[in-house]
Amino acid sequence: MAFHSPLGSGYADAPAVWVVDDDEDDRLFISSAFEDAERPVSVITLTDGDQLIPELASCERLPQLILLDINMNRQNGFDTLTQLRSTPTFAHLPVVMFSTSSDNTDRQRSLALGANQFMTKPANYNQLVSVVKGLADTWAFA
Repeated sequence: MAFHSPLGSGYADAPAVWVVDDDEDDRLFISSAFEDAERPVSVITLTDGDQLIPELASCERLPQLILLDINMNRQNGFDTLTQLRSTPTFAHLPVVMFSTSSDNTDRQRSLALGANQFMTKPANYNQLVSVVKGLADTWAFA
C-alpha cells in the first residue's frame, strides 16, 4: 500500500477509507481533506485498480469505504468494480465512484455495476473537505 495518512497513533482503530486513484495529487488531496475534516479516519491509498483485490485479500481489517476513480492506467474503475462485486468476500464493501467525470453515462454505468454512489470530484480543496465530511456522515464513520 502506497500511503498511510499520518493521522496520529490514536487512529489505529479508526475506520479505514481506501482511495484507489492513479493521480498522486488526487490521492494526497483526498487524504489531506480527511485530516482537515477532523474525522478519526485512516486513509489508505492504492495507485491502480489492479491492486485492490490483492490488497483486500491480505489486509488485517477491511475498509469501511472505498473511493474508486474511473480512469486509471492499468485497470480502470469499471473493471475494478466488476471484479470487486464478483468476489463474494468483498462484494458487500461500500464503493463510491469518485471521478473527474460528470458524464451521466459514467454515473449510470457505475451504479449498474454495483457502485453505492457516484460523485464528481470537487473543483477545489474546500469543497473536497466538505465532500469527505459528507461521506463520513453518510457512511457513519465519525
